[in-house]
Amino acid sequence: MSRLYVVTGAPGAGKSTLLPHLAVYPFATVDFDELPEPDGSLLGIDITSPSADSVWPAYNRLWLRITALMLRAGSDVMVLCPLTPAEWASAAAGVPDPPHVLWARLDCADADRRTRLAARGWNADEIGEALEDAEELRHAVDREFTTTGRSPAETATALSLWITSERE
Repeated sequence: MSRLYVVTGAPGAGKSTLLPHLAVYPFATVDFDELPEPDGSLLGIDITSPSADSVWPAYNRLWLRITALMLRAGSDVMVLCPLTPAEWASAAAGVPDPPHVLWARLDCADADRRTRLAARGWNADEIGEALEDAEELRHAVDREFTTTGRSPAETATALSLWITSERE
């Protein structure tokens, strides 16, 4: 039976950076950042803008349905996303037979997050919100994989070992 692994992380944790390093492992990996166009739009809506928060629940449900479709192929699926377990559960409420989720959190030191987000051009308020998101996720998801002091390849290996251990 295929399993769903959701790896959550606040902005700057390294989710999108990690994605290509997970391609070598025998499970499918998708990232919530993959559907929007480079300008953040999806179906004509800038889904990445805070002003689009009213459509985020529908976007979350879309991803839940996508993962359910992927799981039908019989392989494990890893989803990289910024959601809390409560946000995922809320999205699952609208989906028949939602898949069971095994949770982990991708994280980094706050100083690393500040540096990474500043390099993206984020302002102090945006960085502050990301730090708050990280703190919220630290309380919501216990299993942690840090990107601080680790290469993306090392982090990908650690995640693969987690999946392997869950399969045994």
